[in-house]
Amino acid sequence: MLRQFTIDDAEEIQSIFTQPHILKWMPDWEISLEERKGWIRWVEEEYLRASKNSVRIMLAITLKSNQNLIGMVGIGNKEEVNNEIEIAYFVSENYCHNGYIGEAAKAMVEWVFTNLKLDYLIAIVEPDNIPSQRVVEKCGFIKLATKMVINSGETEEKPFYYYRLVYTGAVM
Repeated sequence: MLRQFTIDDAEEIQSIFTQPHILKWMPDWEISLEERKGWIRWVEEEYLRASKNSVRIMLAITLKSNQNLIGMVGIGNKEEVNNEIEIAYFVSENYCHNGYIGEAAKAMVEWVFTNLKLDYLIAIVEPDNIPSQRVVEKCGFIKLATKMVINSGETEEKPFYYYRLVYTGAVM
């Protein structure tokens, strides 16, 4: 299930966002609990402002059976890649390799194309992040290039596979 984050999620999401396997790919997610609470408040405000040209939507991924918070899926303008709208996601290490991220990413893609009427979404994935490559490829993204990017929280350019999913009028 996907839902908006609430301030009550702060401690639980903080414990997930700071897991080493997440920080390996997204080092800028390592912030204090108070900063995380500020992030949640910011995300709540951004959700209401979403438009075709400027969007930042971050949703909690929860288990349908018990509503336990297990990760995040989101979209947002990626300044480092011409401000194109990127999909991003991660899941707690305890829930990796169960298909949850693929399911959440597909739901997000469907929602974005149906509600925001975007022409396309992008994903940038590090070449050695094979699980993430599988997720975007299963969602229909096509690898178009390798781009040098200074990713959020880093100081040097490095290669990323650049994927794009073009809206064809049909929702998955």
